[in-house]
Amino acid sequence: MNKKKAIASFLEYVEQLSRLPLIADSEMHRLFGEEVAMAVAKMDCVNQEEQICLLCQSRCCLACGCELYAPEFGQCPIYEFRPVLCRLHFCHRFNSAGRSVVVELGDIFFDSLLAAEQAGIARVRLFESPPLARYAPGLIAITAPWVDAVKKGSLSPKYARKLICLEAEKYQTPDMCG
Repeated sequence: MNKKKAIASFLEYVEQLSRLPLIADSEMHRLFGEEVAMAVAKMDCVNQEEQICLLCQSRCCLACGCELYAPEFGQCPIYEFRPVLCRLHFCHRFNSAGRSVVVELGDIFFDSLLAAEQAGIARVRLFESPPLARYAPGLIAITAPWVDAVKKGSLSPKYARKLICLEAEKYQTPDMCG
């Protein structure tokens, strides 16, 4: 992957994102370019085929403190809008599927954040998620009761996921970066 090209794309597009720390697939493509989007898609396919995250019970989601995590969902309830960090993190269980790709994606992510920080782009702080509450407290306030209800078994994970996705789709980056 062309790291310089991906970083340049990040710097060009990062301030146009409207839903940070959440990001849609199309925005991810514009943010880092075709090569990174294809690499992420490839790793996502490996994940689906080998059920790496599912069999691991989303340990990374739990470890990072994601407020939307509930094992009952089976996958991220905002998969279509998950943060960049979640999209570019592939734990050691992915090593056999492409260690070099995992390392390259990590380097691109961290070098992009560093370049944006050095350029004075304050929005770069919004990429420090999850947990999401620091930068998206309104979203978490709305969705937390649904996540709790799913954990308690009083709300269907499928229905809760639909509600959460609708809120994620409407979510807009606050004016202040926290």
